Amino acid sequence: MEGVDDNGVRVHAGFPNPAADMSLQSLNLHKLLVQHPISTFLFRVRGNSWEESGVFDGDVAIIDRGLDPRSNDVVVWWDEPTSEFAIGVYAKMPPEATLWGVVTTTIHEFRKVLDE
Repeated sequence: MEGVDDNGVRVHAGFPNPAADMSLQSLNLHKLLVQHPISTFLFRVRGNSWEESGVFDGDVAIIDRGLDPRSNDVVVWWDEPTSEFAIGVYAKMPPEATLWGVVTTTIHEFRKVLDE
């Protein structure tokens, strides 16, 4: 049951029908998490070296190559001696490494939906 009070405020009684509220928008993670779509990439993190910072094996890292890194930013760099990408704090990046991008977000699955 729905009505409007004397102040023009919509009053709901009972459980509302979600289909009746057309003002709701669907959740868009791209809009929420990506500032620069053209320069943003997603990486699947492998390894356990960043667990103390909250980045775990299997997490998805959102990396923005269009951002200038700050000293405490977590970044991805290309490590020439190992020919691999690495993750770490920008201020501690090895001098021979090449900055690849700034990690803006990580997505951590608590429950695996699909078997790998």
